[in-house]
Amino acid sequence: MSYKFATTFGASRVKSGTLYNEGVELGKFLAHKGYIVKCGGYGGMMEAVSRGVYEAGGRVIGIGILPFEGRPENPYLTEKIVVGDIFERLRLLTADSELFVVQRGSIGTLNELFMVWVLKYALNRHARICLIGEEYNALLECPFIPPERLGEIEIFDTLEDFKNSFTHQELI
Repeated sequence: MSYKFATTFGASRVKSGTLYNEGVELGKFLAHKGYIVKCGGYGGMMEAVSRGVYEAGGRVIGIGILPFEGRPENPYLTEKIVVGDIFERLRLLTADSELFVVQRGSIGTLNELFMVWVLKYALNRHARICLIGEEYNALLECPFIPPERLGEIEIFDTLEDFKNSFTHQELI
């Protein structure tokens, strides 16, 4: 049996509101599309997406890290893996995923985005990297990003735009 994995990244401090609700909606969408979802396993957008996957009856894997062990995991995980350092965590979050969805976040989210972006072009991975939030359009003007790299990411102003990007062919 073959599995489809999606990894999500986003703000860790969001507890409620529009962004949190979008995370729940994203989780439900990914679960309905048949993805096993991987995330960091803690609060904020990790919890929101996990909740959506869980409520849709899907499978969500939280990948935690020993230095964060005092931090409560979110209650919506169907599986939990704890690793010793951030590098192993990032390796597991990126391994085997064919879809990466990056919602609004902070420096940790940007670190994760740039890591998967580098892996895509350095290792010639055929994964989709989808950024949700009009703020990400600023990357298109960033002088540090070579123009030829910009085609490796997809930027969607809204979650609805992202959802509409899925075609029947991609779902087969």
